[in-house]
Amino acid sequence: MRTESGSRTGEPGDVSLANLAHLARRATAFSYYGLSGLGLGLVWLPLDRWVGRALGRAEPADLRAQRAIHRVSRRLLRLMEALDLARVHWVGAEALDRRPLLVVANHPSLIDTPLLSSRMPEADFIVKEEWGRNPFFRDAVAAAGYLRVERGARVVADAVARLRAGRSVVVYPEGSRTPPEGLRPFQRGAAHIALEAGCDLVPVLIQVTPRTLLKGDPWTQRPERTPEWRVEVGEPIRPWDHLDGSESRPVAARKLTAVLRDYFDKRWDRAQL
Repeated sequence: MRTESGSRTGEPGDVSLANLAHLARRATAFSYYGLSGLGLGLVWLPLDRWVGRALGRAEPADLRAQRAIHRVSRRLLRLMEALDLARVHWVGAEALDRRPLLVVANHPSLIDTPLLSSRMPEADFIVKEEWGRNPFFRDAVAAAGYLRVERGARVVADAVARLRAGRSVVVYPEGSRTPPEGLRPFQRGAAHIALEAGCDLVPVLIQVTPRTLLKGDPWTQRPERTPEWRVEVGEPIRPWDHLDGSESRPVAARKLTAVLRDYFDKRWDRAQL
């Protein structure tokens, strides 16, 4: 049993009444999300594409898919709050209403993508290949046109094209969920995208107390109390405020990534005090 800030009170095999009740509530929320993703991918979004073609809609089908995922994500968060599985506090969320945005967020829990999607009706997330393999979400992810991190340099070019088209892109520079011991090393993709697109980076710090839904945690694990997510949208980071213009692209990307990491390090450390 963990005893730090991310401690748990229900270990696997614990069949107390409180843990069984928590298990039932989590199963309800996750079942809703999984079945909604499956229904979107197999029924609603294919039907929407067919209707769109039949009616000659000019709007891209992937943006309609993103809005459908947004609605499902909003309902998931409302359901989790109603079931006392989560409390979510937003700071500066109105900044996410603008487009285009290059959003850079840390990734402490399993629900960070639906959390951000619930406030961003249209957003191109850069996701890991496991989303493309997940039987509940792979069709919805494909329909939404989410970018796949495993495509390497191509994902940078695709993200820049989306930004130049007036769309928003969301990047997790850690590449995976934040482990208990602290932030992972930041990858340079977000910096390369910002430099190529000539845009600011909008940092979003996500904190959850107590830590829950970590990578590798069983979904049945019960935290010591209702987790509280605090999502803080910071002031834009302007690349050229931190560069002198003489750097090569690789050096500029490295320096800008260090600026990003420093921003999150300072606020993550403060959040853990």
